[in-house]
Amino acid sequence: MNYYIFARPLIGAIIGYVTNFIAVQMMFRPIKPIKIGNFVLPFTPGIIPKNQARLAEAIGNTVSNNLLTQEDLKKVLLSDDIEVKIKKDIKKYIDSLQENNISLEKTICLYIGNENYETILKNIKNNLTNSIYGTVLQANLGQLVAEQIQIASMEKIKGSILGIVGGKSIVSSITSQISEKLNKYIEINGKNIIAEMVEKEFNKYTSKTISELCNSIHNSNIDLTSAIMNIYENIVSEKLSNFLNTINISKMIQDKINSMDILELEKLILLIMKKELNALVNLGAVIGLILGMLNLLF
Repeated sequence: MNYYIFARPLIGAIIGYVTNFIAVQMMFRPIKPIKIGNFVLPFTPGIIPKNQARLAEAIGNTVSNNLLTQEDLKKVLLSDDIEVKIKKDIKKYIDSLQENNISLEKTICLYIGNENYETILKNIKNNLTNSIYGTVLQANLGQLVAEQIQIASMEKIKGSILGIVGGKSIVSSITSQISEKLNKYIEINGKNIIAEMVEKEFNKYTSKTISELCNSIHNSNIDLTSAIMNIYENIVSEKLSNFLNTINISKMIQDKINSMDILELEKLILLIMKKELNALVNLGAVIGLILGMLNLLF
């Protein structure tokens, strides 16, 4: 039996397998350049280590420009499936709050800390007080009150002797002083009065338990789940682009890949493409076998 017939295809298969195996290994090896004196050996380091930065940039740009576009994210985040799941999770969370007997103040402090809570609450109270105080000053309450007093007084003295002999002038003089003094009083004391009222109202609500607040909302027929969903949809529709503009997804991915150890990067690539790379090596053997068999014909 002439074994030479089988030798060529077999040798061709071995050569094809070994060639492709070496080519695949050269993608990752060697990790560092091999130098002989000042001469750097060609094809060192491997393709991946040598082009890690280019690979990182290409992946980053691909993900940012093609996979995570603003429109795609909006479409996903506002899809029916996602909204149904979010509604379900919100309702489940709200239901769990019905058993929460911790005060609103303590609950917030658990998340942001006592110091931050006090600072934020103080700023909110001050801003609200200043806003109300400014509105009250602009409203000229002294004048409004004085006008109502004047109208009521003129109705009282209408048809009387006082009304006939100059009562209007007297009433106007009195109400003018009332207007001036009331506005002056509001200007001096209004801010403190408003601050006390704001403080009282805030304390009334922050001292309530989460359960009590949830029951109050429920009893007022407010659909809290729908309200939260409206806020969510508005944020995704109107604010998502602003949010994405503040972060550079492409650069984040590039920095992550560039910071990876080359062995870690190799492991990641093999995790994704091991089957395909093995198929490439085996394909080399198949092609070598076919070429060896064709050589037998010529």
